[in-house]
Amino acid sequence: MASNFRIPSKNNVIASDLPATGAGSQPGDPVVTGDLVGANLWGTGQGQGVPAGSTYGMVALDGVIVTEVELDAAVTENQAVYISAGNELSDDDAGTLFGYTDEPSAAGTVRIGVRISNAVGA
Repeated sequence: MASNFRIPSKNNVIASDLPATGAGSQPGDPVVTGDLVGANLWGTGQGQGVPAGSTYGMVALDGVIVTEVELDAAVTENQAVYISAGNELSDDDAGTLFGYTDEPSAAGTVRIGVRISNAVGA
């Protein structure tokens, strides 16, 4: 079970086509699946109700995770964070909106809180 939540999720779904290895496959990793973004709760193919050895996983759709983010510039609280197709987080708006910073930070590869957002129309 993911242990990097600052604020636990309340809404979770079983998702398919998650990465079996690498970024997005481990508990607590940020993921994008279809139109949804979130954090992999158990790891791919693991956890209660998830078929072992599959590309299915339980994904948290909200909450605040503390995770690694690549920042090109310093950020303040509530700035947009995006996820790439490779499940990497950054402030580069070329990806899909993942959520918002939960704290200020300097530029670089940093470990900060990110509030997951699955807002309709975002």
